[in-house]
Amino acid sequence: MMRAQDDVAIASFNQNSETFRSLNQLMWQIPLIAMTLTGGLWFGVSKSETSPLFQICLLGLSTAGNVGLLIVLYRLRYVMERYLSWLQKFDENGFVSAPGKDILTKPYMVRSTFQILLLLAAITSVILMVATMKTAGWLGDDSSARAVAFYERQAKDLAENYELIPFEDAHPVLFNELGGKPPRAILDVGAGTGRDVSWMAANGHSVIAVEPAASFRALATRLHPNSSPHWLDDRLPKLEKLTAQRFDWIVLSAVWMHVHPKDRPDALARLKSLLTPSGKIYVTLRSGPPDQAREIYPVTVEELRDISRPLGLKLQEYGEREDLLGRTEVKWRTVVLSQ
Repeated sequence: MMRAQDDVAIASFNQNSETFRSLNQLMWQIPLIAMTLTGGLWFGVSKSETSPLFQICLLGLSTAGNVGLLIVLYRLRYVMERYLSWLQKFDENGFVSAPGKDILTKPYMVRSTFQILLLLAAITSVILMVATMKTAGWLGDDSSARAVAFYERQAKDLAENYELIPFEDAHPVLFNELGGKPPRAILDVGAGTGRDVSWMAANGHSVIAVEPAASFRALATRLHPNSSPHWLDDRLPKLEKLTAQRFDWIVLSAVWMHVHPKDRPDALARLKSLLTPSGKIYVTLRSGPPDQAREIYPVTVEELRDISRPLGLKLQEYGEREDLLGRTEVKWRTVVLSQ
C-alpha cells in the first residue's frame, strides 16, 4: 500500500515538473510572439501609407495583441507559482528557493519586465494610431481635413498626371479670358501643383495661390522654381489669411466638391467679399461617384445657382467636359459667377 502511494506521489511529481517546465518555456516564448506580432503589424503599417483605415486596423490589432499577451503572461506566471508551491511542499529540502535580495533578483522580475515591454508596445501603437487618425483628418471638426490629408499623401503621384495637362486644355475658358489680356489680380483657391498659377503669373497676372496641403506647396516650388505667385496655407470656407485683397478672378478648380454642403453658403459669401466690383469666380464642378478617401461631396449647378442667387451673383454655364485624366465615370462642368 505504501509502495503504491509512493509511486503515485512520484508520478504526480514528475507530471507537475514536466508541466512546470512547459509553462516556463511558454512564458519565454511570449516575448518572441509579441516581437513577431508587433514587428509584422508595424511593418504592414509602414507599407500601407495610402490606406489610413488599414493602418489604423493594424495598429489596433497590435494594441489588442500586446494587451492580450500581457494578460496571458500574468495568468501564466500565476499558474506557475501554484506549481512551484506544490513542488516546494512535496520536497521542502530538495526545493531550490530564490527569494532575491534586490529589485533585479526579486520574484516576478522577469514577468514584470516582459509586461512593461508589452505595455510600452501597446502604448506606442495607440500613439501611432491617434497620429494616423489625425493625419488622415479623422479627428477634429474640420470637414476638409480628410481631403487635405489625402492630397498630402498622394501629392507626388497626382502631380505626375496634373502636370502633363497644359493649362489651355484644362481651362479653355480661363485661357480665353486671361491669355494676352491686361494684368489681373487672381486668387487660386486649391492651387495644387502650381501648374495653373504658374501659367497665370507667366502671362503677367498678379497671383495669390491658396493651398492647404504642404506637400503640394513644396512640389509647386520645385516644379515651377521661376514662378512668382504668393503662396498661402489657407482653406475654405473662411480663408482667414486674406484680408484687404480684392481680386478680378477667383479660381476654384476641382475644389468646390471638397467643401461640405453646410459650409457652402458661407464659403461663397466669403469668396464674393474678395471680388472687385467687376470680379468673377471660375468654378469647375465634378460629377461622378463619391470618393470617401478625398471627402468628396455631391455638387450640382442647380445647388450652386441657388446659393449664389441671394448673394447677387449671376451664374453662367459653359457645358460639360470629359475628364482629362481618362476617368470615364467622371465629368466636369464649368461655371462662372459674376456680380
